[in-house]
Amino acid sequence: MALIVGVAVLAWPKGNGGGDGGPLNAIAEAAVKTQNEVGGRALMRAIASSSSGDSFTITGHAVFDADGRTRMVMTAPPHGSHHSVRIEAVGDGSKLYFRSDEFGSLPEGKEWMGLDFTSMEEQESPLPAGGDVKGELALLEAVDDVQKLGKEEVRGVPTTHYRGTLEPADEADGSPLPVEVWIDTDGLVRRMTMTQPQPGGKGKGSPTIDLRIDFYDFGFEPEIDVPESGEVFDATVLAKGQTE
Repeated sequence: MALIVGVAVLAWPKGNGGGDGGPLNAIAEAAVKTQNEVGGRALMRAIASSSSGDSFTITGHAVFDADGRTRMVMTAPPHGSHHSVRIEAVGDGSKLYFRSDEFGSLPEGKEWMGLDFTSMEEQESPLPAGGDVKGELALLEAVDDVQKLGKEEVRGVPTTHYRGTLEPADEADGSPLPVEVWIDTDGLVRRMTMTQPQPGGKGKGSPTIDLRIDFYDFGFEPEIDVPESGEVFDATVLAKGQTE
């Protein structure tokens, strides 16, 4: 089940809406505004690096809507291989469904593998709290120590580049994590990057995931079909076992 953890690299607890409840900083304000968009597209790249220096890259493109649904296609190398596999994923609030030829035959002829993160929210899990791409923006509501770095273009769009920090889920894990965000003239997040420890990694030299998400084509409203329950093998219990 290590592949499940590797695919679910969008992994951090939900933001707390701006920390102490005071005025939102530039990053948090943009995060809230972007989440209110009716839909759009996103590109994701995650580079997973091991403590030995090995790394592999997961890439994906997604569409998202106003109701907490995301449809994504990812490519990633399976463990121990250099070839890439295609993985389809559909996120619906706290539920994530995905399928790939790499999984082989699922029990009872099911087509999709499913995860429900509702039961994982109370434990310290490296898995994300949901399958919605816009949910990653919720993390930014908790960013602190924001600094303006200058003007840059992202995918041809003028933006202002900011840097901030996120406190780790477990204070024992170490220092706050750096986060960088590019915000356009309409106050929308166009790019976010962060480096986070991989599941089980702590301390200097531990495995990390470098994540970048680009948001674009705001206002696009895709039709996203969620798999029927009869098509889904529920892998939630198996995934929880990988995080304990």
